[in-house]
Amino acid sequence: MHIGRRYWVITVCFFCMVVSHAASAQRADSLLSTSPFHRYWTKQRVVPKVGVGMQERAFFELGLAWHHIYKHPLTLLSKGPYCTVDIFVNNGNFLMGPKIGYEFTAGVFGAAIDVTYFIDQNYGTEDKDRTAWVTTPKVGLSVLGFADIFYGYEIPISSDRIDTISRNRFSIVFNLNRDYFDLKTAPRKR
Repeated sequence: MHIGRRYWVITVCFFCMVVSHAASAQRADSLLSTSPFHRYWTKQRVVPKVGVGMQERAFFELGLAWHHIYKHPLTLLSKGPYCTVDIFVNNGNFLMGPKIGYEFTAGVFGAAIDVTYFIDQNYGTEDKDRTAWVTTPKVGLSVLGFADIFYGYEIPISSDRIDTISRNRFSIVFNLNRDYFDLKTAPRKR
């Protein structure tokens, strides 16, 4: 009788350990796979950055961004530096502006700042090139960092100024990061 009781206690303890281990393992797995509250950064990726805009003259923007996305339960954030070129064409006057900058977006709001080196080719009667450095802070609306509608104001940082374009700038820019289309399987930053 005494051995039967000990066998019963050992069996119950063993059963409780197995059940508690299985329950805790199941709960951990279910939290990892179905939780809508995961927060993580995707790995940074070089992505095409393209856009159009108006700065008294229409322009195209083409370049690359070192872009990554933060998945939050409420929205998406994105950030990263970029290197692009603005290309203005008007009546045969070719104006281009290579630039570097940094962009940050959170949900429907975005901001960026860049430094541009404008080159106005064949300007004036002497057909000489003129150059100017400017910085442009920009703010506006964003579609989760994928598409941005920005207003910027150009601030000269050199003594020369390109007066064939306005200081006010409106642009629509796209960060063509393929991670936006499948965030669940996107590579994550560790």
